Amino acid sequence: MTEDLERKTTPWMTGGLDWEGVAAALASLLGGLLLSWVWDPLFWVGFAGMIAALMAARWAKRTAPDLASGIVAPCDGVVVSVTPADPPGELRMAGAETTRIRISSSPATTNRLYAPIAGSLESLITEDGEQTVPFAMRPDADGLAISYLLFESRAQQVGVRIATGGLGPRQELEAESGDIMRLGRVFGKRRLGGWCDVYVPAKAGQLIWPGQTLIGGETVLGRLESDRDEGSFETMSGEAGELPLGVTEDESVEEDDYPEPDEADTPDDPAVMLARLKEATKNKPED
Repeated sequence: MTEDLERKTTPWMTGGLDWEGVAAALASLLGGLLLSWVWDPLFWVGFAGMIAALMAARWAKRTAPDLASGIVAPCDGVVVSVTPADPPGELRMAGAETTRIRISSSPATTNRLYAPIAGSLESLITEDGEQTVPFAMRPDADGLAISYLLFESRAQQVGVRIATGGLGPRQELEAESGDIMRLGRVFGKRRLGGWCDVYVPAKAGQLIWPGQTLIGGETVLGRLESDRDEGSFETMSGEAGELPLGVTEDESVEEDDYPEPDEADTPDDPAVMLARLKEATKNKPED
């Protein structure tokens, strides 16, 4: 990674703009110039459209953490709440208890969406919004464009509900049900911010708090239960430890299970010493 950065002429450039957003911005600016011939204040309408198009086109390159059981933020934003909640029926999650992490994203946030865990995309449901709703002021408002995605890894599930305004092409998902995804993989775009609810298992370790600013694809929200966690045990000193690889708690051996050595098999036994002497004499080469 260090060598790659040294070869880059602009290592600070980790973001950019989508070409379709740039084209839309130029079209808005041109429209504003044409409208200004009719009435000068109309130029600012086109200028506002150009700014909105550029904000919607912003993206950033992110590097996911090297954490096999990690849960990362699927988008940029600020944590609004972390509370126990039942997932919506569209996510089709199992009956296990879940915790909802609600994230709010401003219109100026980057537009990339990232896989929260390493695993498979089990289901994907999208709902089109209404053109009369430009922004998602509330997470449960009517007319929003909403996507429901269910990710699964080793029988553990993480659900994501993404909501934004219905005006314009606001969501563009580049994944299908059954796709295998690595942690932090880009699976789509959400333009001009909105809301994101992440439903994680209640037993998953949580590393975030309300008010925290998140970086999509990088900030770790928590950790799923791993096989190593299931094999943990308590040592004699009362501290947490782990069983050796390949040994379960039921197979752990107590001290009494080791047999005492037989006295007849010790090196001081005359029969053993005589047998060894005969073997050495037999294998000795003749002069």
